[in-house]
Amino acid sequence: MDNATIQKSFYEKTARNRIASIVDKGSFQEILKPGSIPVSPNLASLDIVGSFDDGVIIGQATIQDQPIYMIAQEGKFMGGAVGEIHGAKIVGTLLKAIEDKPKAVVFFVDSGGVRLHEANAGLITISEIMRAMLKVRDAGIPIITVIGGTN
Repeated sequence: MDNATIQKSFYEKTARNRIASIVDKGSFQEILKPGSIPVSPNLASLDIVGSFDDGVIIGQATIQDQPIYMIAQEGKFMGGAVGEIHGAKIVGTLLKAIEDKPKAVVFFVDSGGVRLHEANAGLITISEIMRAMLKVRDAGIPIITVIGGTN
């Protein structure tokens, strides 16, 4: 595979570029923009540099003029591992979707699982994500899940 092909592949894109590649141009509105949330306190205690978005991008957009909610994990940050803040952003987006009734929730999954240093908080967060996903499905809103990376 040549370099130009790799750069255009969905697999090689960042979470933000994956979002931009499928939504209507200019329609994505990020919820909890960079810098608007605290960096995970659990990372600093282990001298791990945090990310301004905690490795997950959430927002709303349109695809072919239909409203959707977007969740995209950034596999390049800690392997997309789920921590407390990361998971809370996902859960909040799913619960907001129940209120707003978009056509679908699109979830770009690129995660290696739970952040081991967040242990129980991370595991609880995973169960909260699963519970929220079931609530979204029960509300009749499809969740379209796309696995984007090797995690």
